Amino acid sequence: MLEVRNISYGVRGKAILSNISFSVGPGKLVAILGPNGAGKSTLLKIISRELNALQGTIFFSGKELQSYSVEQLSLQRAVLTQSIQLSSRFEANEVVMMGRYPHFESFPSEKDKAIVNEVMQMTETYPYNDRIYQELSGGEQQRIQFARVMTQVRGENVFNRMLLLDEPLNNLDVRHQYKLLSIASEFSKNGNTVLTVLHDINLAAMYADEVILMAKGHVHSIGLPKDVITGENITSCYDFPARVESHPFHQCPVVYFGCPEETKTDSFFQQTELITTSNL
Repeated sequence: MLEVRNISYGVRGKAILSNISFSVGPGKLVAILGPNGAGKSTLLKIISRELNALQGTIFFSGKELQSYSVEQLSLQRAVLTQSIQLSSRFEANEVVMMGRYPHFESFPSEKDKAIVNEVMQMTETYPYNDRIYQELSGGEQQRIQFARVMTQVRGENVFNRMLLLDEPLNNLDVRHQYKLLSIASEFSKNGNTVLTVLHDINLAAMYADEVILMAKGHVHSIGLPKDVITGENITSCYDFPARVESHPFHQCPVVYFGCPEETKTDSFFQQTELITTSNL
């Protein structure tokens, strides 16, 4: 469904992405992991066409991404960015209805209104239905924005759609982090694709069908969570000691940070001791 071929990108002579290639089929939730500055959000912006790659090609449903009109893309994929600012005062349900804009010309139909209500119930945002968006907390606003993108990809024959989510768990408490990823996972299982940037490696291990681990603008490794999320890979990419074991309740890896048994631990604790001593 999505194929990325040899994508490179840079700014003012500085390489940010170098020869990124991977493919994602329908029915998959794929998590992009990596430390700050790895190029995760930049990659997602290129896939969403917010940025243009310096080289490389992206295919979506068998066609070059650039061959789609904005109108065509808006009916087949939705994008949740990190920062969304609204200058006007909208009620929460009006913000969610924005996801239906590509589906009607002048006024929403009863079907559009029903989808908005359905999604707000599903995302547990209906209690904010008539509240002013700007007056909601950061986490509540994030959930409203997630509801918006979910309404955009709802409708008849909902398959071969794509969700692009850039750090969708920002500002969410633990319960709503799990809720959001559960909804996204269910959406992918219905023949759709979800590509999401995440910082929580353990949640990625639990919910992702595949993981793309990035470091310094490159793909370090890609594959099943159990194959990619290893102590060696995480310690190497994040430059921080990590130990990976089997989750005691789920069939997935779990990461423990700062564990003395792993690579680079000695230097890490030596540096910590030096810092602590110098502050005495």
